[in-house]
Amino acid sequence: MALPMRSLFTDPDRYLQSFRLFLANSTEHQCMQEFMERQLPSVIGSIGNGKSAINILSVGGGAGEIDLLILSKIQARYPGVTINNHVIEPSADQIFKYKEHVAATSNLENVKFTWHEETAYEYESRMSAEKKTKKWDFIHMIQTRKQRLGEVSPKAISTEERGVGRRG
Repeated sequence: MALPMRSLFTDPDRYLQSFRLFLANSTEHQCMQEFMERQLPSVIGSIGNGKSAINILSVGGGAGEIDLLILSKIQARYPGVTINNHVIEPSADQIFKYKEHVAATSNLENVKFTWHEETAYEYESRMSAEKKTKKWDFIHMIQTRKQRLGEVSPKAISTEERGVGRRG
């Protein structure tokens, strides 16, 4: 009798191993970099107009490589504007690596990082329980376990933002 398949969601180390294998055999990061160059500038084109601070929510920020590329584009578009970057990432190891990448990156003086070591579902539940809402100028879900996104209600993330993208 065959054993049932184990879910990657219950084994973070196995998930990370699988994700690394996926990256090694895919063009995911290359596609993301092309998106950053070709499409992201128009996506972020108005998110910070007239603002002294831009609020960003990164769901599943991983080790931060892609997040830092996004932040560099936003900084270039809005020089001197404070960026409040909130990262939801369930893996303590990934958050540690993210912090290492931040420490090794220059020109982040105007970026404030807040890390939430929890899943998107846990974040949503906590915000709902605390009756907190926050308005986000930009929400992205780059390295999120796609299968779990259906569990996250956009209403719980923000009363103004609906889904991924920008506010018009």
